[in-house]
This record gives sequence, C-alpha cells and structure tokens, in this order.
Amino acid sequence: MGATARRSIALAVTGLGLGGLTLLASGAAEAATHTAVPAAGRTAAAEPVCRYTVHARHGVHVRLTPRGKILGTLPNGKIVFADRCHSAHGWAQLHGGVKPAWVKKYVARSYLARY
Repeated sequence: MGATARRSIALAVTGLGLGGLTLLASGAAEAATHTAVPAAGRTAAAEPVCRYTVHARHGVHVRLTPRGKILGTLPNGKIVFADRCHSAHGWAQLHGGVKPAWVKKYVARSYLARY
C-alpha cells in the first residue's frame, strides 16, 4: 500500500472519528468538518433565554401570537424559560418548562418574575 493510500485512509478514519463527513472522490478520501449554519431568519447572536416564575394569582395565558388566540394557562409559581431577559414589558416567547406544544408561544412578560 502506497503512502498516498495510507494518508487517504487516515484522513477518512480521522473524519469519521471526529463526527465529520467523509467524501470519497477518485480514490482519495477527504474529511470535512461540520459547521452549524443558523436557521433561516435567525441571527448569529440570538436573544438570551432566562428562567422565570409565573407571578400571577390566577396564572398567565399562553398565546399563539402576541395578543392572539389563548391556548391555555400557566399556573402561578410555574418555572418556565423564555426570552426578553432585559425587559419587564411586552411579550416573551417560551423556550422550555412547558409542554412541547407551547414552546415558541407567547406570554405577557409583566407576569413573569426572574427566578
């Protein structure tokens, strides 16, 4: 086995071991690294997500869109994860601590207290 073949095999094994993509073209293997590409419409610097407690005696409505259709209610004291960490007003988008159907839905930020 020649030096070129051994190098190609080493590159292929290295690429697979690092979770990379191995490409075979005309007998030579090249390892390519995987790069995360931001989803369409998202910027590289996404807004931070913070931990909150629902601070509303009768709970807070979860909405499909800001001021939109009510999907349900989060109870007082429930811990959730949402954006809008640096604002006490407006609408916060839920990112965790809720049922999967409510992720990326909205609640009034004024009823959330930083945990």
